[in-house]
Amino acid sequence: MTRRIAVDHVRDNFIREIQTARKLVQSIHALPRYSPKSQGIHPSHVLQVAELAFMGLVASWEEFLEGTLVRYVANATTNSGYKPTAKIGYSATLSDAYVVLSQNPNYDPAKHYLKVTDYQWVVKTADFLFSVHPYSCISNQLNLLKYAISIRNRVAHASDKCRKDFVLVAKLFKFAAPNAQPLPQGFTPGKLLFENVQRHFPQQCIQRQTTHFEAYASLYEVLARQIVP
Repeated sequence: MTRRIAVDHVRDNFIREIQTARKLVQSIHALPRYSPKSQGIHPSHVLQVAELAFMGLVASWEEFLEGTLVRYVANATTNSGYKPTAKIGYSATLSDAYVVLSQNPNYDPAKHYLKVTDYQWVVKTADFLFSVHPYSCISNQLNLLKYAISIRNRVAHASDKCRKDFVLVAKLFKFAAPNAQPLPQGFTPGKLLFENVQRHFPQQCIQRQTTHFEAYASLYEVLARQIVP
């Protein structure tokens, strides 16, 4: 009997990563701050921890996309009985699924990678392979997901492009008229992540004064549960 390929664990592992990142940021934010009169963590270190946690969050999201897509192509079924409807057929193994997705007969996961950082590629590939699939939810959140990449890239790199992309995203989040005013001097991804959402996210995030970090954590969790129901 052919062994059924599981997929729920990919979602569950990702959600655990989200919870870990949340707890880390909440814990570091709750620590006393350093001042000349008291011992504590320096405010810049709090921001750096949040930035690194966010960078890990985006990486985990992309690993989740790869892990679920390759399994669905290989005929994985969720514990609830869901699986996408293939247009032609399913791959016999995960290795075959990687070959199909990469269009590379010599695909080696140790040397090559799928283009899951390109979220439009994920959706278009799913559209090509499946007549019905759960990745359409990405299209509805494409701008927010792309903004997250710009924030992550600014944490990881200091190139002019990464700086400019982050400034654009930060202005979109902070200002109703993004081109009307500059960012505060020294504004970093960490500062943005700790600021409360004002626009672009669901209204409930604004009403609850949710931080950008938590808004993204919640977005990823919602999408994960839609992709692996």
